Amino acid sequence: TEAEPEVDNLLVSDATPDGFRLSWTADEGVFDSFVLKIRDTKKQSEPLEITLLAPERTRDITGLREATEYEIELYGISSGRRSQPVRALATTAMGSPKEISFSDITEDSATVSWMAPSAQVESFRVTYVPIAGGTPSVVTVDGTKTRTRLVRLLPGAEYLVSVVAMKGFEESEPVSGSFATALDGPSGLVTSNITDTEALAMWQPALAPVDSYVISYTGERVPEITRTVSGNTVEYTLTDLEPATEYTLRIFAEKGPQKSSVITAKFTTDLDSPRDLTATEVLSETALLTWRAPRASVTGYLLVYESVDGTVKEVILGPETTSYSLAELSPSTHYTAKIQALNGPLRSKLVQTVFTTTGLLYPFPRDCSQAMLNGDTTSGLYTIYLNGDKAQALEVFCDMTSDGGGWIVFLRRKNGREDFYRNWKAYAAGFGDRREEFWLGLDNLHKITAQGQYELRVDLRDHGKTAYAVYDKFSVGDAKTRYKLRVEGYSGTAGDSMAYHNGRSFSTFDKDTDSAITNCALSYKGAFWYKNCHRVNLMGRYGDNNHSQGVNWFHWKGHEYSIQFAEMKLRPSNFRNLEGRRKRA
Repeated sequence: TEAEPEVDNLLVSDATPDGFRLSWTADEGVFDSFVLKIRDTKKQSEPLEITLLAPERTRDITGLREATEYEIELYGISSGRRSQPVRALATTAMGSPKEISFSDITEDSATVSWMAPSAQVESFRVTYVPIAGGTPSVVTVDGTKTRTRLVRLLPGAEYLVSVVAMKGFEESEPVSGSFATALDGPSGLVTSNITDTEALAMWQPALAPVDSYVISYTGERVPEITRTVSGNTVEYTLTDLEPATEYTLRIFAEKGPQKSSVITAKFTTDLDSPRDLTATEVLSETALLTWRAPRASVTGYLLVYESVDGTVKEVILGPETTSYSLAELSPSTHYTAKIQALNGPLRSKLVQTVFTTTGLLYPFPRDCSQAMLNGDTTSGLYTIYLNGDKAQALEVFCDMTSDGGGWIVFLRRKNGREDFYRNWKAYAAGFGDRREEFWLGLDNLHKITAQGQYELRVDLRDHGKTAYAVYDKFSVGDAKTRYKLRVEGYSGTAGDSMAYHNGRSFSTFDKDTDSAITNCALSYKGAFWYKNCHRVNLMGRYGDNNHSQGVNWFHWKGHEYSIQFAEMKLRPSNFRNLEGRRKRA
């Protein structure tokens, strides 16, 4: 008998959530048509029956339920007769999540939501990564949930997010979407360097790169001012502020259309100072102070005036006051007057002026102490008059700061620019620049110390360290004694190196008066009241650390160290008593 025609090799491929592809083989030219019957194995839906024309050997089936197993039966029709059927099982693919969306977006987090497929799934895999590049992050979400929170995001960054449904080893096609995190703002806003017209705003920059920062500030009865600065800036000087005003400062970042949150700080500008403080009508015991009121309203003024001897007086004045008469001042006295405005707890910066009352205590001061008692308190060059004689003027350098001031400096070593290896004539007359290195001269020293009893001070300084020596009694004899030295009564920190030279005459290389076998001045390239030879050699070779050659003070640095800075100076031994009487007066 002739064999029955057959339909065979029913295959399922290309499964999708709503269908699959079927293919089969059959004898050629035998069948008129084919019949497909498809039904889910759980029989939850109506079966599907499809009649196909004979040439077809494949058919895409659609409109099915996702993730569902189907029974498939196929047979051919030939001259009205059915062939033996072939059967297969097929399962549609898992459905994908749909309609991804984003909400509650901040600078470092966001919520992603989606619509679940109709078939139940075990879980969802959420993957998110910065579009600009970076390591992907993955979150697994239970299959019953359709949203999750994405955290630890970068601010101001665009993210690509995909959601995949999973069941067993099966994964759906992803649904994807993108969003941008909010721009993070600056932080730590503070103000400093506040004056009556300016303040410096400083902040920590945003983590994300930004295009610019927008700064605005306003105060009560002050219109708002807005400035835009570069995104690389972390500080900005606020100018043209009103004094004694509380300001509110705001700043936020911008990047394209994005704007960060705003941070705020408050500050109050200083009270501005009175202006143009001036002393006029200055007499021996009175003076008139005048000033202009500050721009801000005030509740009063604090006026302070101080004399050179340290006497201080304070006066509180009313808010309408712009002048004040000083009385009971001391004649020939240098005064400093200061004034500040008051407004409740606010105080302006002090402004000051100086003036000197008329009538000098010493019209022709014979030394720096008398110049100081006349009211001169700044170190520098002064003219003194030996024995108070106008005809015996002498320019000297006065040290008005060391230990109460009033010192005549007669020797200074500081840089080695002056040559101190000089002859007798030079040392008798003096040499050098009194503002720099110099020697005042033996003749002058004798004339000054002959005016009364003087004390000696020696100041030494080297690499930030200092030492000093003070001698209660100091005098220099006349030329007949070859300027014999008398020095007694040591105190200080440098050590008593001058005692060794007490009673010695002065020596230079061309007039040797020392007690040594050799010529000390010649040997040590200097000059001094040498003995055999020295403990002090302040006129030695500057910077020479060879034994006994340099600027030496034996009891401080020894003989093998040249000291960087040295000054010798003198003033009356009773200066403190004179100063005390002056203060009491």
